[in-house]
Amino acid sequence: MTSPQPDLVARLVQAEQPTDVVHVGAACLAQKLGGFVWVKSKLSLERRTDGRREVIGLAKSKYNRAGHLVEFIVESLTVFDDRLGAWRRANAALTVSRPESAESIVCASSFLDMSSEHRAVLTHPGKRVANLEQLAIHLHETALPWFASMEDPRCLAQAVPDALLTPWGFAQDLMEFLVTAGQTAQARAVWARVRDLNPNHQHAFMAGHDMARSIDRPCWHTPEAVGWSAAVLSLM
Repeated sequence: MTSPQPDLVARLVQAEQPTDVVHVGAACLAQKLGGFVWVKSKLSLERRTDGRREVIGLAKSKYNRAGHLVEFIVESLTVFDDRLGAWRRANAALTVSRPESAESIVCASSFLDMSSEHRAVLTHPGKRVANLEQLAIHLHETALPWFASMEDPRCLAQAVPDALLTPWGFAQDLMEFLVTAGQTAQARAVWARVRDLNPNHQHAFMAGHDMARSIDRPCWHTPEAVGWSAAVLSLM
C-alpha cells in the first residue's frame, strides 16, 4: 500500500473545517490505494488505464460539524470504458438509451451493500491517519478485488459477482462490453448465468426477445432489456 506524501498527511492533521478535512482525507486515501486520484468536483477517487476508468464514489455526511463529527463514506464502485461508449454511439440500434453520464458504463455497485465498513471518521486530528489507514486496508481487500474481477474480458463471465446479474443489474452492459471486446463466447456465458440465476424472470427475458423483432425498445435496467440485448447481439 502506497504511503501518502508527508505534506498531505500534515495538512490532514492540521485541517479544521469539515470540508477541508474531507477533501484532504480523500486525497490521502487516493494515494494509499495506488493509481487513484481525488477528483474534488465529483467527490470521487478515479483510476484511469488504457481507456478504462474505475471510480470510487464518496459522500460527505450531512451531520459534519467541526469538533463534533467529520466523516465521509465510500458510497459506490463504478467501471467505465471509453471503447464501449464509442461503440454505443456508433451502434445506437444495438443498445438502449442511457443518461449521457452513463454512456460508457460497464457496471456499478453500491459499496454500502458490499460492506458495513465504509466510513472514514476523521473528527479527532490525532486519529485521522489511523482511521484512514484502516479504511484503505479494507478497500484493498474489497473494492480493488471487485475492480480486478471485471478487468479481463477473457474470464469476466466466471468472475463477475452474482449481484451484478440481477434482472435490474448490469448484465446488459456487461454483455455489450464483452461483445465490443471481441469476447462473444464470454457474453453468451454471462447470458447463460443470468438465466440460471433468475428463473422467475424467463417470461420477461423472452418478452425482451420479442421486442427485438419489432420497433419497441425496452428501458435500461429491466429484465426485458437483458433479453432484448441477448437477441440483438445474437447471443441466443
